[in-house]
Amino acid sequence: MPLQLRCLAVCCLLLAGYGCTQPIAPPEPERQYNPSADARGALQQAQKIAIGSGRYLMVVFGADWCPDCRNLHDNLNSPEVAAYLEDHMDFVTIDVGKKDRNLALASELGVTVANGIPVAVFFNPDGTQLGTTNQGQLEPSRHFTSGQILKFVRAVVEHRQISRPVMPAKA
Repeated sequence: MPLQLRCLAVCCLLLAGYGCTQPIAPPEPERQYNPSADARGALQQAQKIAIGSGRYLMVVFGADWCPDCRNLHDNLNSPEVAAYLEDHMDFVTIDVGKKDRNLALASELGVTVANGIPVAVFFNPDGTQLGTTNQGQLEPSRHFTSGQILKFVRAVVEHRQISRPVMPAKA
């Protein structure tokens, strides 16, 4: 087959396929903080499960637009942290929107978003409140590694201590 004819055949095949496929939309990013969730119901369900299983509960107030919130969520779901949490702590996320959603629930739990998000409240395995991160301990979460978050949750569980994760040393 002459070269011109082969080129024409290839062009015809390409043109025949052109327009036959729909453009592929990028996948919808997974929501870590669901704005349409029933926050009060999610909290009650999480508390019931944590108490029933004898685990601590971490309630994280944040939003998907917040890089610190997304990084904290990713770190809590990392293999090393998730393995520890599986035996010791549950967590649930509550969406605060642009700091204009579920604030009444946060306030009832003694949580304020005034020092930034994410902010968390912790409950003991018996359901009593242990404390909050109202002083901004988790606000710079975009800088924390999963190892630092693991140390943080271990301190909550093993020492009932809520303190800022140790920041990485600057090079």
